Amino acid sequence: MSVDTAGYRRWAGRQLPNALACWPIARSGLVLVLRRKLFWLLLALAALHFLFIFATIYLKFQIAAQNPGLERFVNQVLRSVTGTGETYREFMFRQGTVTMLVLAFAGGMLVGDDMRRGGLTFYLSRRIGRWHYVVGKLLAIGLLVSLTTTLPALVLYIEYGLLTNSFSYFRENLGILVGILGYGLVMAVTLALLLFALAAWLHKTVPLVMAWACLFVLLPALGELLQDVFDDRHWLLLSLWRDIRLVGTWFFGGIDTERELAMLNPSLAIVLGVCIVSTLALVPRVRAVRVVQ
Repeated sequence: MSVDTAGYRRWAGRQLPNALACWPIARSGLVLVLRRKLFWLLLALAALHFLFIFATIYLKFQIAAQNPGLERFVNQVLRSVTGTGETYREFMFRQGTVTMLVLAFAGGMLVGDDMRRGGLTFYLSRRIGRWHYVVGKLLAIGLLVSLTTTLPALVLYIEYGLLTNSFSYFRENLGILVGILGYGLVMAVTLALLLFALAAWLHKTVPLVMAWACLFVLLPALGELLQDVFDDRHWLLLSLWRDIRLVGTWFFGGIDTERELAMLNPSLAIVLGVCIVSTLALVPRVRAVRVVQ
């Protein structure tokens, strides 16, 4: 049977550049995660904190509009929604618990199952390179991080600016927008590389969750304990989430306290070290798959 009589037809759509082949991989991975009810439950938990801050901002402006004399008092009481960079930085930092839970269970689905069940072989049997697969999976993980941290923070930023009844807030606080995007980028890149490397080596969900808990629960608790024993704040560097927060603070215009300023360079070194080590760890796992096309 010839090709003409087999019922095939030419592709009539617009062909995308080969460099964009990573996007379908990211999109399919994100859809795979969001099909699970567990992740919608975790996202709902993340939305509770967001909705609380969202409603608090609205309540603040309503009180200030009805009684302008109480505006200063309201700002003192509701210090978490003052509209400064600290408001959005602390919001993104406090989203860490739910973000860690989402990533702990998503890593096995996005990367571990591909390594264990031959999904990577399927991807590489197509006309894509290994870097398409890696970038696509990293992009999917980064989107999950942004879904619980950066995107809600941007919504709060827009809400606060719109409730001021003028665009002066946006013009005068462009640095806050840069801070939100910069902080979100640091979180997305660091956590995506780390999760990809762990999932590529551990494969199954249970070992991955245990290793993730050791990194983001056991090590921070150990750092707090050693800080109290030795009276040295450098032990707090064992908390990677805190290190990412300190690096992200720099994007909001600098460090306020001398203590945090002294910890900035070590935190930056740890974040960069985690990214480099994670990259070196995932490369051999991806190269180990051999596919004859």
